[in-house]
Amino acid sequence: MPTLEDVLYKLPKARVFTLVDARDAFLQCKLDEHSSYMTTFWTPWGRKRWLKLPFGVSVAPEVYQRKQHELLMGLSGVEPIADDILVVGCGDSDEEAECDHDAKLLALMVRCRQVKLRLSIKKLQFKVPEVHFHGHILSSTGLKADPEKVKAVLEMPHPSDVKGVQRFVGFVTYLAKFLPRLSEVCEPLRRLMDKDTIWLWVPKHDAAVREIKQLVTQTPVLRYCNVSKPVTIQSDSSQYGLGCCLMQEGQPVAVASRALTPTEQNYAQIEKECLSIVFACQHFHHYLYGRDNITAETDHKPLIAIFSKPLLNAPKRLQSMLLALQNYNLKVVYKPGPEMYVSDTLSRATASGTHTRSMHEQHAVCSLQTEQVDVEHINQADYHNVTDQCLIQIRQHTDRDGQLQALRSVILMGWPDCREETALAVREYWPVKEELSVQNGVIFKSQRVVIPRSLRPEMLARVHSSHIGGEACYRQACDTLYWPGMQSEIKDYVSKCTVCNEYAIEQQRETMMSHELPMRPWQIVSLDLFQHSGKDFLLIVDHYSDFWEIDLLPDLSAETTIKRYKAQFARYCQPDRVISDNGPQFSGVEIRKFAAEWEFEHVTTPKS
Repeated sequence: MPTLEDVLYKLPKARVFTLVDARDAFLQCKLDEHSSYMTTFWTPWGRKRWLKLPFGVSVAPEVYQRKQHELLMGLSGVEPIADDILVVGCGDSDEEAECDHDAKLLALMVRCRQVKLRLSIKKLQFKVPEVHFHGHILSSTGLKADPEKVKAVLEMPHPSDVKGVQRFVGFVTYLAKFLPRLSEVCEPLRRLMDKDTIWLWVPKHDAAVREIKQLVTQTPVLRYCNVSKPVTIQSDSSQYGLGCCLMQEGQPVAVASRALTPTEQNYAQIEKECLSIVFACQHFHHYLYGRDNITAETDHKPLIAIFSKPLLNAPKRLQSMLLALQNYNLKVVYKPGPEMYVSDTLSRATASGTHTRSMHEQHAVCSLQTEQVDVEHINQADYHNVTDQCLIQIRQHTDRDGQLQALRSVILMGWPDCREETALAVREYWPVKEELSVQNGVIFKSQRVVIPRSLRPEMLARVHSSHIGGEACYRQACDTLYWPGMQSEIKDYVSKCTVCNEYAIEQQRETMMSHELPMRPWQIVSLDLFQHSGKDFLLIVDHYSDFWEIDLLPDLSAETTIKRYKAQFARYCQPDRVISDNGPQFSGVEIRKFAAEWEFEHVTTPKS
C-alpha cells in the first residue's frame, strides 16, 4: 500500500487541497463467486455469504487500495491512500495553484463517473489551504502534526502499569517525526518496560510524562522535499542512539532516530558514526535512491578517510556498512558537531528504542520494536587464522596492558581532531586510527590483531619458529599480527637468532685482484684525490716500488691537477700507464688531450 512518504515528495509547490472520501468504500467492490463462498457465516435464518467486500477481512484494505489505484491510474495530482483521495493544486502563485487544482479535480470527477466510483459529500474538504490527511496536516508551508493527536496525548492520564506505559509511549511515537528530543525524555519510561525491571513509579517518571506533553505542544513544520534540488543528510551517533535528518536548503524535510542495540553500543565510535549514515540512507531510501546530488554530513572527521580509502583497507564491520552504502551516490563531508544540532539532538534523543515510522507501520502505535539497519553483524574472529585459545590469551594480556586499555577507550569514544590532542600513550597509533576497531575486548587493525607488549616476544618466537628469513617472517606476520615497529623488531630478532647464525651460509668474500707487476719504476702509476682537514690533496703511487707522493692542491680544477701531473712526471719520468677513477678531474677533455700529448695510456676503474 502507498504511504504518506510516497505522497510528500510530490508536494513542493502545493498550495490548494481537496480531500474526498469513497462512500462505503469496501462495499463498492464486488466479490467473485469463489471469494463470496469463503465469506459464508451462520445466522438464525440460515447460512449467508457476502456478495461485496466486507469490513473486517484482513486483506480488504490491500484489495480495495489496489482496485482504487487501478481505477484512478494516470490522473496527475490525485493521490489515493486507503479510502481517501487527495487532490493537490500546485503553482508558484495562488491563482496558478487554483487553476491547476480545478483541472485536476474535474478530471477526477469525470473518471469517477466513468468507473462508477461513489464519493461521500459529508467528508468532503473542498479547496482548502490545509487538509487533515492520515493523521497529519498538509499545508502550503509543510507537514504539521494533527492537533487531535496532540490533544489526545495531553489528555492521557499518567500510566499505572507497564501496559499503560507501553500504550502511552506507543501513541506518542506516532508523533516521533516531529519530536527530536522524544527518546531522551522517554529514557526513564523505556527502562520501566524492560523485562526484568520491577515496577516502581517515582517522581522522575512523572516529570518525563509532563515533559513529553510539553514537547508535543511544540511540534515543528517539516517542509516538502523537492526532487529537482540537492538533498543533505546529517547523521550522528551517541553512546545509546543514532539520529539523522534529511534537509533541503537548510530546512528539515524528515527526521529519524533509534536506539542502539546492546551489541551496537559496544561498537567503536567510528563504527557508530558509519552506522548512523547507513541508518539514514536506508530510512530515507525513497528520497535518496537514484539521486546523484546527495551530501552526507558527519562530525566525525576520521570517517572521511574511510570513505576515501579502498574497501579492503577498512575493518570487516566497516566493510559491511560501506557495502550497504554502495546503492547511494554519497559525497561524505565533515561538519563540526555544533553546526549539526538537529542530528546531534536526535542521536541523544532516540525515540524510546523506536524510530519514525512510515504510515502503514504507525497504525500499530503500541509496537516498540527497534528498527534494525540491514547490515550484517560481523565477528572479526571469523576472518583470521588466530585460534580461539590464542584470542583469549590476547584479550587477557590486552586487559593488563595500560597502553592498549587507553587505546581501546579512545577507539570506542572517538579520536581527537588532531594528533597533538591525542594522549602520548597512544599517539604512535595515530597514523592508522581509521583502521582500528574493538571486538570482544580485542583490538584489530583492519583484519590484523593488535598484540599487547607482553605477548610480542612470544609472537616473535612463533613467527620465526621455522627459522625463515626476516622478510619472509614479516610477510607471514602481516597476515595476522600488528604492533608499531613490528618490522624492525622482527628484523632484529632474526639477526640475533643463534640457530640461524650458526647454520647460516656465509657469503664468500671476493679475493683482492692485484695489478700486473711492472718491469721498471714509474712504468705504471695510480692517481687519486682525497681531503684532509678541509684541504684537497693529490696522491700518486708507483706500482713497482709502492713509492707514493702527495701534493697539496689549491683547487680541484682539471688545469691545476694536470700541472701537478707534469711536475711529478718531470721529476721522475713519464709513465706508460696512468690509472685513476672516473672523477671529473680524470674524465674530462683536458686529461684526454694531456694523455695524447705525453703519449701514455689513461685507464679508469669501472666502479669508481
